[in-house]
Amino acid sequence: MNLRKLFQNISDSHKVLTVFDIASLKEIFSKTGRDSWVYFAPYLACYSLPPGRPLYLTRKGDSFFLFQHINGKNSNRIDLVIPPSILTSDTKTYLSRIKESLDQSEMRILWVDSSDVVHLRNIYGDNIHIEKRENEYIYDPNLVFNLEGGMFRDIRKKINRVTRKAPIFFQLEKNDVPAALEVLGKWRSVQGKKNKFLLDWGYTRAALNSIGDFDTEDLMAWGLEIEKKMVGFSMAGPINQNTACFYVAKTVIGINGLSEYLRWKTFGKLRNYKLVNDASDLNIDGLKQYKRKFRPLAMNPVYTATI
Repeated sequence: MNLRKLFQNISDSHKVLTVFDIASLKEIFSKTGRDSWVYFAPYLACYSLPPGRPLYLTRKGDSFFLFQHINGKNSNRIDLVIPPSILTSDTKTYLSRIKESLDQSEMRILWVDSSDVVHLRNIYGDNIHIEKRENEYIYDPNLVFNLEGGMFRDIRKKINRVTRKAPIFFQLEKNDVPAALEVLGKWRSVQGKKNKFLLDWGYTRAALNSIGDFDTEDLMAWGLEIEKKMVGFSMAGPINQNTACFYVAKTVIGINGLSEYLRWKTFGKLRNYKLVNDASDLNIDGLKQYKRKFRPLAMNPVYTATI
């Protein structure tokens, strides 16, 4: 499957997505006005992991397309990560040509914002299948950071317990990356055994290794130390002017309240935004209970589609 040659023949431009394409993605997304977690440009740049899972950014006319290529022993296929930036009959024709060239009977759109559902149905009619993927948690960062009222009582107790250990919350720098990677490795060794389908360690590792390449306005990163030892890290940044993405938070296991403390401090750094999108709970009961403790304002439904 020579995708580069195919994209060269039928696209006006194409390239494999890297961390140096974040500005381009942000410019494209600024015209779409989406709030879903997947529209956080640094995530997409780190989710592109060649050679096994490269993302290709292509352009045909005025529309941009973001493709995922899975290239492994058990799968070799191409799908859209998100809908095209402009949905028209021309974009439908372009996608049909790709499917025909690859002899691929169907193509998925992995993340579909609720605002795109109607547009996709208008373009494809009965020739599209759309189903609910997940709900994303939307928070008011000021409400979470203030922790006022009885609804935050349990979290306040946990945070106060950690506060007595005199933790240091600081901006993560390039020289902090090895310690952060060690935390990630410990987290994975425990959580990976519980939930084998948790794959966020790959793009989290890529983001950590790219600290210094990112503009801090695009991706902010913090570390957490207790007794001069890193015990956690978190990352976040803007999806758009009003909504921030809570990208990732990882802590070592065994310190009661540490995860709540790190999340609380991170929300505090995002108070200039009206809302924070903290992704879904992956249908994990424990994660669902944990995220609900922070009192989401709303849930943002996200869908998948097959064309």
